[in-house]
Amino acid sequence: MPTHSNARRFAALTTCHAAGYQDYGQVMVETYLKHWPVEVPLLLYHEGFNPPSAPGRVQAFDLPAASPALVAFKARHIDDPRVNGKQRPWNRLRMGSFSIPLPVRVRKARYRWDAVRFSHKSYAIFDAARRTDADTLIWIDADTRFFADVDLAELATLAPPDSAVSCLRRPHHSECGFVAYNLRQPETRRLLAEFEAMYTQDLFLAEREFHDSYLFDVVRERAQARGARVYDIAQGIGWQAPHVLINSDLGRFMDHMKGDRKAEGSSRAGDLLVERDEAYWQERRARRR
Repeated sequence: MPTHSNARRFAALTTCHAAGYQDYGQVMVETYLKHWPVEVPLLLYHEGFNPPSAPGRVQAFDLPAASPALVAFKARHIDDPRVNGKQRPWNRLRMGSFSIPLPVRVRKARYRWDAVRFSHKSYAIFDAARRTDADTLIWIDADTRFFADVDLAELATLAPPDSAVSCLRRPHHSECGFVAYNLRQPETRRLLAEFEAMYTQDLFLAEREFHDSYLFDVVRERAQARGARVYDIAQGIGWQAPHVLINSDLGRFMDHMKGDRKAEGSSRAGDLLVERDEAYWQERRARRR
C-alpha cells in the first residue's frame, strides 16, 4: 500500500512491452527497487512478458486486460496512417478559429502524430489514477534508471501539495517522462477526465499534434486557465536544456535514456547544461575525455 510523508501517500507507475522491458525496462524496475522508498509501490503495466515478483513493492497489471478502453481505441485507429505516425498532416494557414489547408506537409518528426503508440502510456495513467489510493501518483517513463536514493521528503518537494500536477515544462511541449498527479485536488481529477476524453471521444483529432505530451499540455493549460497551480520541476531550465529531466532536480538521482540514448545505456555528458557533482555524471564526463 502507498504510504505518506506529512500524511501524503505516494505511488509510482510505468508501462512497458516485452522488447522494451528487455532493453531498458528491467533496469528501471531493478534500480527503482534499489533506490526508492519501500513505502512507495510501483504499478507496472506490462504487455507480453511476465513481470518481476516483488511483493509489496511492485503491483503488476496486464495493460490490455486492465484497460479495455485502450484495446477499443487501438482497434478504432490501428489502420489509420494519420494517427500512427505514418503520415504527416498538411500545413494549415490559421486565422483565429479558422484554418485553411496548404499543399505542403508538416516537416516535424512523425512521432508527433503517433496517437496509438503513446496511448498505452496515457491509458495506464487513467487506470492507475482510478485504482490507487495514493494521494500523489507519479508517472515515470520506463527508459529511466535510478542511481541514488530518493526519500519521501524529496518526493514531497517535487510534488507540492497545493499543485494539481508537477511536470517538466519546455517551450514546445512538456517533457512527460516524470509527472506527478495530485489526486486529492479536484482540478486534477477534472484534468485527467479531459485528458482521457481526448482518447475515448477521439477529441485528439482536433489538435495540432497527437502524442501524449502535447495532449497533456492542452488539458494542463485549460486547468491553469481555471486557476489550478502547476509546478515546474525544471524551474525554467527547460527553456535552455532540450534534455530537461537530467538538468532538473531529478538529475540528482535519475537518468532518462530518451530516444537513441537507450542503445547507449545512459544520457550523454553533452546533454548536461548544469553542473552536476554526482559520481554517476562525473563518470560520464570522464568517458567523454
